[in-house]
Amino acid sequence: MRAACQKVANTRDRNLPNMPPHTAWTSQTPPLEGVVVLDLSRYIAGPYCTMLMADAGATIIKVEPPAGDDTRGLEPFVPGPSGESVSAYFIRMNRGKKSIVLDLKTASGREELAALVRKADVLVENFAAGVLERLGFPQEHLYEINPSLIYCSVSGFGHSQSPMKHRPAYNIVAEYEAGVFYQKDANAIPAPVGPPVGDMFPALHALSGLLMALYRKAMTGEGGRVDIAMYDSMLSLNEIRSTYALLYGKDWDPSAHPFYAPYGVFPVRDGYICIDVTTPPQWEGFCEAIGSPEIAQRAGLGTGPERVKRFDEVIREPLEQWLSRQTRDEAVDRLSEYRVPAAVIRNPGEALASSQARSREMELEVSGDGVSITTVGNPIKIDNWCGRAHGKAPSLNGDRDWILREILGRTIEVEESRR
Repeated sequence: MRAACQKVANTRDRNLPNMPPHTAWTSQTPPLEGVVVLDLSRYIAGPYCTMLMADAGATIIKVEPPAGDDTRGLEPFVPGPSGESVSAYFIRMNRGKKSIVLDLKTASGREELAALVRKADVLVENFAAGVLERLGFPQEHLYEINPSLIYCSVSGFGHSQSPMKHRPAYNIVAEYEAGVFYQKDANAIPAPVGPPVGDMFPALHALSGLLMALYRKAMTGEGGRVDIAMYDSMLSLNEIRSTYALLYGKDWDPSAHPFYAPYGVFPVRDGYICIDVTTPPQWEGFCEAIGSPEIAQRAGLGTGPERVKRFDEVIREPLEQWLSRQTRDEAVDRLSEYRVPAAVIRNPGEALASSQARSREMELEVSGDGVSITTVGNPIKIDNWCGRAHGKAPSLNGDRDWILREILGRTIEVEESRR
């Protein structure tokens, strides 16, 4: 591995020209410093991916239409300095990026995008299939402009080998089509799982694919295509339940785990906790924790499937009696003392405000357009670089001069004369 890393370092200047010489790097250097990314994406799946890249030090050039990204007009809003509405949605997904307005319906806008493509390492978009082609930038043309470009698309059903690629999709479309939903029982109406996993999980797959492609580019100088389908990501997310259905010919019962017990959500004096007993040592620790060590010695309870079958008969009553005397924190502290996986069930605001979230730097203040909001920080921690978010969300077209000067090498005076 060390030899491979040295090879990357030795070829970095030749194959990733935007990156600084490897001799200038330290453990404090942001991992993606010098990587230039054109971000044509909007909403969540693309912007979340590029937001994490911005946190890692990449230069993210957010290309917006004249009216601005659609999400600048989406709730929730917070009041701006002059009483105007500022989108918290936009701020939280676009921190650390730089904004330039290009009208891709005009020849001049397309010319400027082509100039940026020529200088970029990566292009990310999440248009529906065919949109970028209609704007004059099919894949072949992008590689004519920049043969070493890494081109990443995130769409509902993918671009290559996809009979459904022209169908529009948001997160719940991909989720439901791939069987990702919550259903209390067979007669209940399927409901969304909650968070927009149909956007967030594909964004992480896009990030993974981009990092793989950047590694290959550092080694070979070659660019490439990263084609992420939200549908594929949801099938991957749902792997265990899909495999269960194929193997057993029936759907997973969401009310209980088929292989582990005790498992699930249980009431206590002041709310709910979850418990997940999987291994034999955890089972023994669970019985000790609830004050019923003799249950662990009973025959026919040694494996998860055995405990599933006999849960109501043997386990439920002593567990519920013990839980009825506990608060959330008391129960979880006691179970954790015996190495039993358990957690307090918290609402999202309570979780983000917790000491655990603060200690992990997961509660973050982000600013943009004169306002500041609290949102979720970066979960990626690498050695001495802790994934700290940097920079504010950009104002519309607020970085045009910087981009023209620093990325395209133009003088502002010349640009003014062209307008």
